[in-house]
Amino acid sequence: MVEHGAVIVNMSGMPLLGTQEKGELEALILGKLEKHYKQHGPMSLLEPGLRIVVTSGGVELATRPQHDSLAQVETRSLFTALCYLAADGTQAMPHESLEPLATEATSSLAAQINKLLGS
Repeated sequence: MVEHGAVIVNMSGMPLLGTQEKGELEALILGKLEKHYKQHGPMSLLEPGLRIVVTSGGVELATRPQHDSLAQVETRSLFTALCYLAADGTQAMPHESLEPLATEATSSLAAQINKLLGS
């Protein structure tokens, strides 16, 4: 891999997500999570099937798998969410859990994108 500024490029010349791009992705994800949280409440992020999806058009939350996505991860599969599913049975996430959830989602999604671009 070769680093060109903030963009890391694999040997086939395809750009991979670097630190700056991951930071931007995390900010987009956090914004979507906060908007969803405000509109639908603290239990909504733990709904079965809700996923964070990255497409060529950006980041979105969806309730079904998106076959044209670059990457996607179900919110319930992330460690932060699992803690609230298993905790006391209330199945609601406090607002302060959104940032760690966005960080975990970013790691998962970036790995999927880099794998896709690296192949």
